[in-house]
Amino acid sequence: MIKFGTGGFRGVIGDDFVKSNIQTIAEALSEVSAPLGNKPLVIGYDNRFMSDFAAKWFAEVCMAHGIKVYLTATSVPTPLVMMATRDKGFDFGVMMTASHNPYIFNGVKVFTQGGVDADVSFTSMLEKKIAAVKEIHAIEIEEGQSKGLFEVLDYLPAYIASIESFLSPKAKHSPLKVLFNNMNGVGMRSILPIAKDLDIAEFDSINTEHDAFFSFCDPNPAKQNIMGDFRDQVITGGYDFGMATDSDADRLGIIDEKGNYVDANEIMACLYYYLVTYRGMKGDIVKNVATSTLVDDIALALGAKCHTVDVGFKNISAGIKEYDALLGGESSGGLTVRGYLFGKDSSFSSSLFLEMVTVMGKKVSEIVQEVKQKAGYAHVFLEDFYEFRSRSEDMLKYVENHTPEFSEPLESSETYGDNVIYKFSGRRFALIRLSGTEPKFRLFAEMGDEKGASEAIETLKKYLEKADQAASRA
Repeated sequence: MIKFGTGGFRGVIGDDFVKSNIQTIAEALSEVSAPLGNKPLVIGYDNRFMSDFAAKWFAEVCMAHGIKVYLTATSVPTPLVMMATRDKGFDFGVMMTASHNPYIFNGVKVFTQGGVDADVSFTSMLEKKIAAVKEIHAIEIEEGQSKGLFEVLDYLPAYIASIESFLSPKAKHSPLKVLFNNMNGVGMRSILPIAKDLDIAEFDSINTEHDAFFSFCDPNPAKQNIMGDFRDQVITGGYDFGMATDSDADRLGIIDEKGNYVDANEIMACLYYYLVTYRGMKGDIVKNVATSTLVDDIALALGAKCHTVDVGFKNISAGIKEYDALLGGESSGGLTVRGYLFGKDSSFSSSLFLEMVTVMGKKVSEIVQEVKQKAGYAHVFLEDFYEFRSRSEDMLKYVENHTPEFSEPLESSETYGDNVIYKFSGRRFALIRLSGTEPKFRLFAEMGDEKGASEAIETLKKYLEKADQAASRA
């Protein structure tokens, strides 16, 4: 069965991610498009194995239904497809990617009018259409070209120009020395030209080769993936900081000049602080439930409010619209700013981060410390995961009926979709979140010190191990 999670449909290449499933999704989307007038469609792809072929397979079905397809000229960042869908006024855009997942995965992301992530109501409807598909209709690319239904789209110049238009002129001629880890993804398509245009004193890059195995590392700029060799290169090279982007360029990770990992919570809080304090911008913040209270605290310290939503960037985007918020983001490394794009974009966030460090004229570690002091933040935020063996449905059933045995009393617990947050006194919390793309629970804990946060994470792991054992016996 083809199911859409928070980041679209994903599957193991050769197992679920196969031509028949890809074209079944295209068939269903084409049927949805028909009563809307069959507007053209943007299709993009990243550097993953078979992404370019998958994009053409999808296009062949759309063209058979009379839908004109604009296929990107090269592999591109996911946000570029979102922007092109919005700017051209199309009803849908499609991206072939599994985002930050390991190399064995690939997937299909669908964007709706305005270039936003398809919401749950739309994907639920699409899943029903997919289940009802009886026959696939497709034509060759050459036939589509002859009928005027196929065109190659080079949207990189427009995409880069849009990012640069948001930046302050003060970002140019930066004295910074920066190391960029492309993680064998597509971020280099836009980030390298932007760095050149900004005239950064020294901007070096690594892992820019097209490698569908991503050097046999997870192409995700999370702490466990960039605190090894990359961290060492930042330190030994004397860089002001290092930055890394995931395989489809919508997540950002930072290593500061001392080799410390700057997590997504800190990136979000620092950029918000910069936009308000140095650029005079106003507005609230929107975060997901798995994000640090540092974000709440800095908003409050600057006279604003932080609004919490369920996991999924579509919920962040909806919150920005509802509250006219200045910035929205999540602890997994994605963010956006009002007036840019209703979707996470690491080419944008990394460019804004470069501007911030240049304009503030301080070390990254100093900026992080300044923000925490302004916010009055003194907690420790940790992340981990538990990889389960049983069916996710059985795991969730256990979670619904049992509570972890924490060493201190709970004040309350709340459920956000497939996420459960356990709250303690002093605005501390622990949280479990079911991954929408892998057999994993993401684990989060924010406590008064590292010992307390580590203990909460271990409690969650033991709890989920019990759930796994119970589910396997069911």
